[in-house]
Amino acid sequence: MKVFVKYALSTSCFVIAINVYFAYIDAINNRCICYQNSLVRKQDKLSAGSNISSLSRPNDDAIGNILRKSNSSSYANVPNIIMQYGIGGTATTLQFQILCVLMAILHESESNSVGCFYGSKPFYKYTVIKTHNMNDNALRSLPSDSWIFTTSSNSFTSEKQQQFDLNQRKIKELKLKCPYTADIETVSKRGHFIVYEYQSIFGVSNEQIMKALEYLRYWDILRLCCGKQMSADWRNRLSPRKKYRMHHDPHSSTYPACEMYSISEVENLLIKTYVFQRFAHISSLHDIIGKPSNVDGEINGHYCEQCNRNISIHHLHFNDNCV
Repeated sequence: MKVFVKYALSTSCFVIAINVYFAYIDAINNRCICYQNSLVRKQDKLSAGSNISSLSRPNDDAIGNILRKSNSSSYANVPNIIMQYGIGGTATTLQFQILCVLMAILHESESNSVGCFYGSKPFYKYTVIKTHNMNDNALRSLPSDSWIFTTSSNSFTSEKQQQFDLNQRKIKELKLKCPYTADIETVSKRGHFIVYEYQSIFGVSNEQIMKALEYLRYWDILRLCCGKQMSADWRNRLSPRKKYRMHHDPHSSTYPACEMYSISEVENLLIKTYVFQRFAHISSLHDIIGKPSNVDGEINGHYCEQCNRNISIHHLHFNDNCV
């Protein structure tokens, strides 16, 4: 009897051991299959992403010699040279600010190699140029992979529309890429939030776009309510003129409403932003980043208050020195 029980127990243990062994093998196989399926799914996603990229972005072989090569696919195809063009009065300065800030953020590790300029200036490694005149020689001097961003309006006069259309044809004839045209009507409705339109173009992260948005939030107020090129409606409020006609009705969403701001507080908030602290003191950027316009003086916490006071006292006009 003892022998039989001992034999039965040993047999049961053997059966259990065999079952455990095969269960272990099945688990390993299932894990391998899941891992392989995961790799397949991952590879499918990579292939799909590659296909999308090949449709939406130019081939690397077509990129000019000055294009920055990077392992990061998010900005591997953003060219080194970007031009901003628009007829005056179509929010060209806002677009220029956006392009300059995003270029600086994109190449933050080489921020001293980024330059933003109005008109003809020496090229830095990464350069953003603003112009109101689409000069043929200037266009032909651009690398073939350069981007040109434009601004427009649905209410151009026939003369300005012809000028805009002519310059658009020049861009197409030279086969330069125009990634985005911002019309003043849309910009007026969205304000600084228009920066989101540029996120996918530049391939910047949510964190990076939030840094740009923080800065543009305060800069946009100063652009309208401070400096040599402030809103005409606000200038007239500070220095009233006879027979002046308001551009924006006070009940309109596009009315600047500068009277509701403590302008020095807004100026100080701008100074505290990441973009200002990181880029405003770089010589090739400081005429653009951190100023209401490229012709204004240094933002220091009380520049706007002084400027506005002088406009009110001395009845200064557009582009007159106010500090």
